[in-house]
Amino acid sequence: MKNTKLVLLLITILFSCTQQKEKSFNIGQKSITYVDESRNRPLLTEIWYPTLDTLTKKEPKENRKELFKTIRTIPNATIPNEKFPLLLVSHGTGGNRFSLTWFIERMVKEGYIVVSLDHYGNSTFNKIPREFVKWWERAIDVQFVLTNILEDREIGTKIDTSRIGGVGFSLGGYTNIALAGGYVDRTVREDENSEEREMPAEFPKTDEIIDFENDSLIVSSYNKYRNLVKDDRIKAFFVMAPAIGFGFHSTAQTEKITAPIFIVAGKGDTNTPIKNNAEKYNRLIKTSQIHLFNEDVNHYVFLNEPTTFGKDIAPEITIDKPTVSRKKIHEETLKLALDFFKNSL
Repeated sequence: MKNTKLVLLLITILFSCTQQKEKSFNIGQKSITYVDESRNRPLLTEIWYPTLDTLTKKEPKENRKELFKTIRTIPNATIPNEKFPLLLVSHGTGGNRFSLTWFIERMVKEGYIVVSLDHYGNSTFNKIPREFVKWWERAIDVQFVLTNILEDREIGTKIDTSRIGGVGFSLGGYTNIALAGGYVDRTVREDENSEEREMPAEFPKTDEIIDFENDSLIVSSYNKYRNLVKDDRIKAFFVMAPAIGFGFHSTAQTEKITAPIFIVAGKGDTNTPIKNNAEKYNRLIKTSQIHLFNEDVNHYVFLNEPTTFGKDIAPEITIDKPTVSRKKIHEETLKLALDFFKNSL
């Protein structure tokens, strides 16, 4: 009789563990704006989190005015009473907190809370010229949002603070390297004619003449914040096609990096060529590893899958070479990210 009860107990435990492992999450979503009053920066923030609530609406039809495909979420859904790892997502220059929903969707379904934010002055609908070159302040944005998320009475209590990771694309890739402890040096110019020092295509049109090397607001920001960007609360970093490699010249600038960093990029990247960006970072960062896709894979493949409208309106960021499947690159990237965070968080 005792053996029978023991067997039944073991079966119950095994069944319970199997159910827990196979738990399928939907995606809850909340929007909030945090205001960093010390820098007068409003930070539009999206919180995506696992939920067991069920979707009730039918699959939405493609919005003809959307450049990229969207994902299905449940606004203000409930969150299970358990601890989840947290990922913080930083978009590329001129992008926004929805630029990497293909990545966010999968990670939330796998049991991660994901927080993405619009970097003030350097996002799709809020473009301020100086903010496009005050790269280091993006890391301060992430730090500020992280602090507020952890203090949130609802979401904050559901975060496993020992398992916090960073994710970034392009300029967001640099942002994460800065958060890891990388130090950008804007005073050194290895090549005065380097194309990489040109303003990005997303740079806002302006009649204002700004001396980006000597502008008082840019210089004062750099001097104030350049050494305040490392955040030890973030334990691992996954970066896609990282930019600003021209601001790194020696291992002295990366010697404070102790957290693991995984770099993903395409060999065909014409915006942030891997020689002076992804491969350069990998060479300078002792804790990094790198995965390179083939020569046909360009920079914007890491953005969301486009709509038909998007391909017509913005082909430069939505259309890949015929040999490249953006969806397949996303799937392979997600596998790399899941394996990386599983082993490093």
